[in-house]
Amino acid sequence: MKTDNSKDNLAKKCDLHIHSVFSDSDATIEEIFKTAKERQVSAIAITDHDTVDGLVLARKASDTYGVELVEGIELSAQKDDIEIHVLGYFMDYQNEKLKRELSDICILRKERLIKMIDKLKTLGLKLSSDEIFAKTKNAIPTRLHLALYLIQKGYAKSIGQAFEKYLSPGKPGYIARFKYSIEEAIKLIKSYGGLAFLAHPNAIPDQSWIEEFISLGVDGLEVVYPRFSNAKILMYKNMADKFGILKSGGSDAHGSYRDFTKIGDVTVPYEWLEAMKKKKRNLTNGKAGY
Repeated sequence: MKTDNSKDNLAKKCDLHIHSVFSDSDATIEEIFKTAKERQVSAIAITDHDTVDGLVLARKASDTYGVELVEGIELSAQKDDIEIHVLGYFMDYQNEKLKRELSDICILRKERLIKMIDKLKTLGLKLSSDEIFAKTKNAIPTRLHLALYLIQKGYAKSIGQAFEKYLSPGKPGYIARFKYSIEEAIKLIKSYGGLAFLAHPNAIPDQSWIEEFISLGVDGLEVVYPRFSNAKILMYKNMADKFGILKSGGSDAHGSYRDFTKIGDVTVPYEWLEAMKKKKRNLTNGKAGY
């Protein structure tokens, strides 16, 4: 006899945007799952920047703590000189060809960070790429790592100030250099069986771009995010519904590096995850739509 779990699922909540030590967080995979369990989050997505290296450990931690894992990634792409992030869910993260592609991105990220440091050095800042890479070790190097390094060296008092003064688009240390266009990032995710979602759409400087990106094949929109007002959430929900795409959301937790958001602070209903899984199943079975 088939059991109806719909009532149980109504009580479940999901955090579908979390970073680990494998990119730019200080939270280990085990710490993330332990926290999710303590905060009664039923399902989480590990969405590290441009890497799936933490997902094997995440699968084991999911079994240990009884918290459902959604395999994810946050790919960095660009339009013009603007950095845009695309979340990927349910990709074949153990595919060797995918791992090689992501390894190439890691090399580009390191080259980008070196060039950003070189730009800052022309301003008189005493910085060393060797020092920062000694700290990032095997993690994917990001601007957040550089912001933390600037704080350590006394050139900024906070992550926000480091970005505002040096690292945001238009600031003296910023360089936009990513391997993929938005269309290429979407295609990469889909080519390995994943669903592509536009991350934190509020950060996109020209909101008309969102419709353009949807037309390129985005499967969903991150409509719930830290510091979103109810009006903004409703606006993005309506946009997703208008174009017939899926909805997602999460805390974008980065361990202690971002103290304004923690795992489980921002969650979405489990039914949203069910809709994502249904589309994934339909794609696997060669069906269209949800």
